[in-house]
Amino acid sequence: MVTVPSGEFQMGGGKPYMGDAAQDAKALPIHKVKIKAFKLAKYEVTVAEFRRFIEATGYKAPEQCIHQPNQGWFSQGPTPGSWAKNELTTSEFQPAVCIGWAGADAYAKWLSQQTGKSYRLASEAEWEYAVSAGKGKAGFPFGDDLDQKRICEFANVSDQSAEHAGLERFGASYKGFMGGISPCDDGAGFASIVGMYKANPLGIHDLIGNVAEFLQDCWSENYEGAPVDGSARLDGDCKQRAGRGGAWHWRGNTATQRGAMPLDWIGVIEGFRLAQSLDRPADQRPAPTALAFEKELAQAQAVERKRRANLQAFPQPPLGLQLSQAGGQAAVRLSWQASPDPQVFGYHVYRSDSVGGNLARIASDVKVPSYVDLASPARKHSYVVVAVNRDRFSDFSAPVLTADQVHALPGRIQAEDFNRMDQASVGKVAPQEDVEDAGGQAGLNLTGSAPGIAKDSWTEYSVEVQRAGNYRFSFRVASLAGSKGLALSLNGQSVLEQAVPATGGFKSWQTVAGAGPVRLEAGRHVLRLRAIDLGWKLNWFAVDLAD
Repeated sequence: MVTVPSGEFQMGGGKPYMGDAAQDAKALPIHKVKIKAFKLAKYEVTVAEFRRFIEATGYKAPEQCIHQPNQGWFSQGPTPGSWAKNELTTSEFQPAVCIGWAGADAYAKWLSQQTGKSYRLASEAEWEYAVSAGKGKAGFPFGDDLDQKRICEFANVSDQSAEHAGLERFGASYKGFMGGISPCDDGAGFASIVGMYKANPLGIHDLIGNVAEFLQDCWSENYEGAPVDGSARLDGDCKQRAGRGGAWHWRGNTATQRGAMPLDWIGVIEGFRLAQSLDRPADQRPAPTALAFEKELAQAQAVERKRRANLQAFPQPPLGLQLSQAGGQAAVRLSWQASPDPQVFGYHVYRSDSVGGNLARIASDVKVPSYVDLASPARKHSYVVVAVNRDRFSDFSAPVLTADQVHALPGRIQAEDFNRMDQASVGKVAPQEDVEDAGGQAGLNLTGSAPGIAKDSWTEYSVEVQRAGNYRFSFRVASLAGSKGLALSLNGQSVLEQAVPATGGFKSWQTVAGAGPVRLEAGRHVLRLRAIDLGWKLNWFAVDLAD
């Protein structure tokens, strides 16, 4: 435990969080807080320490955890896994995760009973004060780092190693995900052995990154009415508890960024560290020594430092990626410049499922600087290539895209077969969903992160109208509560708006006939479909002659 001296600081405010005004508002209003001296653990509680608690008490820890990444990261819900056995915990000296807030609180109470000392979780105010070593700075413990090039010296965040590990093991990329990648290398793909990075001025490690930390406070949306004496706020939503510090899964969180974790949230990126009050007399029974732990931890750190030091450097990404297609053929030919790096022995090739879609590896350890994709989808999509050495592979090359897809009308257009988009995403359809997808790319639809399509997102489709006439549109949609739906424009001119009814849920699909008819002239046109509201999904739309 490290003593944090008493003092006063201005709590809240800070640097913008990726331009997110709603997130920034959670750290307001800025207010003065007086902190009593307390102690805070030098490290996050490790698997080894949590194991002693489990063995001593028989505590029934959760046996399911949100821990299995995929291309959507942690989107598929809990899977079998626990604090002692999960996909990403490989060392006794990594932080204990998959325990939930209740597990962290139970550990603190058990240790208090064993030692006679008042161990607990820190309050939000104590945590924020300790990060800045009592100076009340709103940035990182080591100062401002707006481009996050220095943060890897001090924290385990989503960096080059995290990108490599996510792609190598799960096909999951941080490109375009929640702030992207910090442009540095901290050496850890997932959670790190504690204490591997530089401490803050008080000697406390991993306050930023590694795992997010459960705190005492019940959740409140802002600081209106917050305590000014450093105590935990317990008048908010106590079904959620505050959490701080970010994790290996995110770019570095600053000292003031706040988050909430429901009591039933059991995840692999959330752990805890202990605080200790100093306003009670300590029990005189001897407390367990930390010397054995520190010795074992130092040994584990030394082994891990040696492993990291022996890794080959990340190679440079390939240059000059080019693409060629033979008209009407599925084959796509890729070529690029050979790497001059003698340690590079091959290349991986990635293909997206649509424009802006997730990149999935389609070829590994290609030995020559060229590749032919014989299973290229008809829709417009992209490719990137990475260079590979013994230990790592490079960042993505500059992407190349296939030619625009042109849809003949009348006909049906799959929602995912767009040529350009903004804020749109393609999702997979569950096997039991009745989407009437025959003739198209079964299993895909136009969706969003939540709930359904993002408001003001749009997709564009090139169409070739075979003959002039009046046409009617129909849309295959799914929605739980209904939505204002979409607006359709032709060559920049609005042609119709279409509401989406409640269909019974996002897995229940219905074909909706649009207003019309709409006059379409023969020739090539651009259709833009824009979401004027969220809360719906689209599988396809059809354009048929009305006369």
